[in-house]
Amino acid sequence: MTIYMESMTVELTIRTIEKLKFIGKKGENYDDIIQHLIDEVDYEAFIQKQYKILDEEDEWISLDEL
Repeated sequence: MTIYMESMTVELTIRTIEKLKFIGKKGENYDDIIQHLIDEVDYEAFIQKQYKILDEEDEWISLDEL
């Protein structure tokens, strides 16, 4: 079974293409590289949100006190 995904053409500058090539690994296409970068941004945003929650907490209780 073959699954076809829609695609579209996106214009990139030579500079951006070179950067993507530098970031990517052998065998990856531009879509793979961009998906990897998006995943990293999503992860970083999640971690930053968690740090913000931790910073906003006024008081912490030691696990030994529970």
